[in-house]
Amino acid sequence: MLENRVRRDQANAVKAKRAAQEQLTRLEVDSGPIDWTTGMTPSQQDRIVYAESRKKTLQAIVNQPYHVMAEVITEVEESSGNFIKKKQLWYANEHSTINEVLNGNSSVVVLSWTHLGVQLVLSSRIGEHRSVKKKGYRLVSIEAIARARFDAVLPEVSGLYEPGGAVRPQEHREPETGLKAVKLHMTREQVDAFVSRMDGLMVVTGAPGSGKTTVAFQRIRFLFDQQDERKSNPTLVRYSPEQTKVFIKNPNLLDYSRNLLEHQLHIPTSVVSLIDPFIKSFLDKVWRYRHDARPRQRKIPLLEQRARTAFFGLVKSTDLGNLWHGYETQIAERLSQADQADWVATSQNPSQVEPALSNLAHALKERALGITSGREPLQAPLRMDVLYRQVSSIYEHVRADLETSVRQNFDEAFMRWLFWVYDPLTALESFFTSQRSEGAERIKRGTGFRANETQVLDAIQEDWRSRQFGSEESPWLVWLLRFALPEAEDPQKRFREVPSTLESAGCSEECWTHIVIDEAQDLSVAEASLLVSFVNPNGAVTVSADFRQVVSPGHGMVDADALAIGNPLHNAEDRQIFPFARNMRQSKQIGQFLQAFHRAAFGELAPFDVNAILDGAKPQLLLARPAEYPLRIKQLWSVLSRSREVQSVALLQINEDKETLMRLRSALERIDVKLAPLWDALAKDALITTSIERVKGLEFDACVILGLEDVERASLNFTLYRAYVALSRPARRLALLCEDFPALLQRIDTSLYDVRRF
Repeated sequence: MLENRVRRDQANAVKAKRAAQEQLTRLEVDSGPIDWTTGMTPSQQDRIVYAESRKKTLQAIVNQPYHVMAEVITEVEESSGNFIKKKQLWYANEHSTINEVLNGNSSVVVLSWTHLGVQLVLSSRIGEHRSVKKKGYRLVSIEAIARARFDAVLPEVSGLYEPGGAVRPQEHREPETGLKAVKLHMTREQVDAFVSRMDGLMVVTGAPGSGKTTVAFQRIRFLFDQQDERKSNPTLVRYSPEQTKVFIKNPNLLDYSRNLLEHQLHIPTSVVSLIDPFIKSFLDKVWRYRHDARPRQRKIPLLEQRARTAFFGLVKSTDLGNLWHGYETQIAERLSQADQADWVATSQNPSQVEPALSNLAHALKERALGITSGREPLQAPLRMDVLYRQVSSIYEHVRADLETSVRQNFDEAFMRWLFWVYDPLTALESFFTSQRSEGAERIKRGTGFRANETQVLDAIQEDWRSRQFGSEESPWLVWLLRFALPEAEDPQKRFREVPSTLESAGCSEECWTHIVIDEAQDLSVAEASLLVSFVNPNGAVTVSADFRQVVSPGHGMVDADALAIGNPLHNAEDRQIFPFARNMRQSKQIGQFLQAFHRAAFGELAPFDVNAILDGAKPQLLLARPAEYPLRIKQLWSVLSRSREVQSVALLQINEDKETLMRLRSALERIDVKLAPLWDALAKDALITTSIERVKGLEFDACVILGLEDVERASLNFTLYRAYVALSRPARRLALLCEDFPALLQRIDTSLYDVRRF
C-alpha cells in the first residue's frame, strides 16, 4: 500500500507541475472595461487581486507541487440543504492561497494551506471523525484515511506517511527563531482557534512562544482565502486587505510583524498601524475645536511622567462605563442650556430666522430632558448621530433659510458650541478628580512608591485648570470623542463642520471587517475599547494576549473585559478564548526551567507544556561581582557567536536602567565586544543590549539576563511579570548573570540549571 501511494503521489506531482506551467502561459487578467472617470469598481479590483494570487499559487506549484497529501472522507452541505458524502484525494501547498484543480488525464487537487479540511486532517488522528456542522461552513465533517508530509516530491518523494512511515527522509534542520507562519504544522489547539469561526470576537492567549501572534496573523489569510466556504447568509461581510486592520503597540515588533505578513502570508503591510500614532492622528482630526485646550509644552521629570502614565494606564475596565456615565451627564446638562448659546441670538442672524433658531434650541433642550445616563457608549441616547436624527428637520430648515455667508457663520458657531457641549477634557477632569484616592494607588503601584502622588495629582489638576493635556490623556480623550461624534460620512447626514469618526479613522461607514490586536495586555483599557469599536457588527476581531506578560509598570490590562465595552459586534460579550498550552519557541531544557520559575514566582502550575522536540543546554546561573560582568559577558558572547545554531544574542535588563546599561556598554566596547546600537533589537551580528519592555513579543537564539536577584525585593509593579517575560525570550541558550544567588531560584530544582561561581 505504501509503495502504491508513493508512486501515485510522485506521478501526480509531475502532472501538477506540468499543468501549472501550462496554465501560467495562458493566464490573463481581464478586469473588463474601466470607466476612467470613476476608476475600477470593487469587483474589477477583486478580479485583479484574484488573478495575482492565482499566478503566485501556480508558480509555487511549479516550484514544489505540494507539501501535504490527505485521503479523506468528506461530508458537505449543498445550497439545496442536502448532504453529500464522498471519498477524496487532496494535496496542499504551503505557499498557495488559491484552491487549484489541475487537469491532465485526471485531475490533481492542490488546496491552499488555509483550507479548513486540510487543517482539520493534519491536526486529527487517522480515522477520527471531525464535525464542524455548527460553525457555518459548507463542509460539515471530515475523516482522514491517510496523510503524508513531504520534504520533496520531485524528482523523488521524501516524507513521512501515516500509515506507512518515512520515505527517503532528509536531514533534520533546526528551526529558525523569529515570528513565522506555522501553516501546515499547527497543533490541534491552534487549528481549533484558527478555524473556530469567521466572525465575532476571538481571543488567543497562552504561554510565551506558543504561537499566539502567528496564529492570529494567519487567521487574516484564512478569512481572505476561505470566506467563500461559508454557507450563504445575507449578513456575511467580505474580508480584504482594504477592510483589515492590524494594531500593534510595541514599535519594536513592527518590522517583525510586517515581514511575517508580507513575505510569509502575502498580506500588504498597509494593514498594520502602530497604536500611538493612530491615536494621535485620530485626535488631531476629530477634536476640531478645543476651546483653548492644548498639549502640555513644559518638560516634566521622568519619574513624574511614569507616575502620570500609571495614573491613566492602570485604570480598570469598569471605569470606562463610569466615565461615560459622567460624560453623558455633562452632555445633557449643557444641551439644556441651548437657548443661551451664541448661535441663537447674534447680530448676524436675520430677525425672521430667530424663531426657527429658538425652535432648534428648544428641540435640543428637550432631547436632554429626562435622560438617564448609562454606561454603554453604543447605546447612549445623546450620541451626536442620534441627536442629529432627532432634530434634523428643524436644523436643516434653519440652514435653508439662511443666506450663504450667514449660513457659514452659523455652521461655525454651532460647531464650536457642540464641541463645548461634548468637551472631553472637562469630562475627564470631572471623573478623575473624583477618583483621586484610586489614582494615588495606581501611581504608587506604577512607580514603586517612589513618586509623591499628591504632588503629581496636584500637577495634573493644575494642567487641567489651564486646559492642558499630555500624551497619557490622549487615549481617553479619543475614546470619549469616538463614541460622541457622528459616524455618518455624508456631510448632509450630520451637523455641518463636525467630522465623521469613521472617516477620520480611515475606514468607511461599513468599518473594518477584521481587526487584529497583537499583545493586547500592553494596551490601556481605553485603547482596547477604542480599537474594537471600529469593527463591522458582522465582522471579526482577533486578539492575542497573555495577561501574565504585562511588562510595563504603568500601562496594561489584566483581563479582556475592556474588549466588550463599546464593541459593535453582535453578541460582543460572547467571546471565544483559546488558551495555547505548548511552548513552541524554547528548548526542552529552557522550557522546564521556565515552568519551575512560573510555579516559584506565581504559586501555581505553569499553563503550558514544554517543547519536547527541540533539545539544548540547561540554563546557566553565573555568579560574579558586577565589576566582572563585562569580562563574563565577553566570554559568553565569544562562545555563542561561534555557534552555528545561534544567530541572535541579547543582553537584557529585567528593569530598564539606562545609566547602568550605558556604563556596561562602555566597558564592553573597551574590551572589543561588538555591540548593536542601543535598544536595537533586530541585529544579527552584534550583541543586542536592551530591556524587557522594548523586546516584548520578540525572541532570540540566546539571552543573557541581568537583574534576577533584585526581582523579589523590587517594589516596582509587574517586576515578576518582567522577569517571566525575560526568561521566555531565548530559544536555545539562557544565561543568568547575578551578583547574589536569586531567592527565587532557591525554590527551583537545582537539576534544572547549572551554577558557576567566579
